[in-house]
Amino acid sequence: MIEHILIVFTVGLCFTFVRNDFSYYKTDYYSEKYGHFSEFERVEMLEAAKEMFYWGYDNYMQHAFPLDELDPIHCTGRGPDHDNPSNININDVLGDYCLTLIDSLDTLAVMGDSDGFIQAVQLLTDHLSFNRNNTVQVFEANIRAF
Repeated sequence: MIEHILIVFTVGLCFTFVRNDFSYYKTDYYSEKYGHFSEFERVEMLEAAKEMFYWGYDNYMQHAFPLDELDPIHCTGRGPDHDNPSNININDVLGDYCLTLIDSLDTLAVMGDSDGFIQAVQLLTDHLSFNRNNTVQVFEANIRAF
């Protein structure tokens, strides 16, 4: 079934390009101004995105690892509230499994930081355990870890 869908999609895509029918692209002021980037702008934005990622990642690693998140107000790590299991504000989303580091693995890989990726995997190997008596929220784990 999926093969048929892919074939239909591919044929439709090829037909669209053969016809050169790009009328669905707008050519208004904003599309002209922001619809593409020069090579200089692309590289500049790429560097800005990397800088922003590493600012957050490095601060998490310095102030919060191995807890799940960085508390930006107190600049400390935040994990489950083991003293108060009824604190659903914290316990409903944090599973005590280095959540931010797991969440960062794909970004490290996409940005081509193989050394950072290998280091993160090693840290997870050393610090991560699922042998804990915690409630892990399936939704939060799926959107951030998988």
